[in-house]
Amino acid sequence: MRTAEREEAYVFISSPDNITFNRFGGGGIMDLLAVLPRRLDAVLVVPGGPTMIQREEDRDLLPAALRDEWPVIVARTGAEIDRAIRAS
Repeated sequence: MRTAEREEAYVFISSPDNITFNRFGGGGIMDLLAVLPRRLDAVLVVPGGPTMIQREEDRDLLPAALRDEWPVIVARTGAEIDRAIRAS
């Protein structure tokens, strides 16, 4: 995937329930990452880091393994996602 600003990310779709992003960065890519959970009614899971949800009420919908093992953070924008990843 590439933004108009030439920021890139490698995207792998291994199943309807799993989309993986690698080697990503830049504000435009992070903004795209923020759009996907809203459109797909999904969460972002950072391996070894936080699980990011769109709304606080989504926390109760997560499986216990995602809720209990790692921090769960509300992150709605690309900047919020970037901060959560950097803080982990």
